[in-house]
Amino acid sequence: MAYLMLYGVGWTQRWRMVEGSETTLAHEVDRVGRDDVGHLRVIDPGTGAETTLVIAWRHVVSAVILGAEADHVDTTAPGQYP
Repeated sequence: MAYLMLYGVGWTQRWRMVEGSETTLAHEVDRVGRDDVGHLRVIDPGTGAETTLVIAWRHVVSAVILGAEADHVDTTAPGQYP
């Protein structure tokens, strides 16, 4: 399981990625700051269903893909998102 973290001016979002979409997403994050629109397959945190996230990349300041290779994630640490 991997996550996409998006950072903008005054906002942060975390989205669980659809398994197997890491390569596509890695190419998409190269668009950060550009006047482009992206369509990414992610998991809706409320339902657990796959959905499409539409991103206006010019409003994204930074993006990072976080892998879930770690055996344990400390959710009590600052900066963690439920």
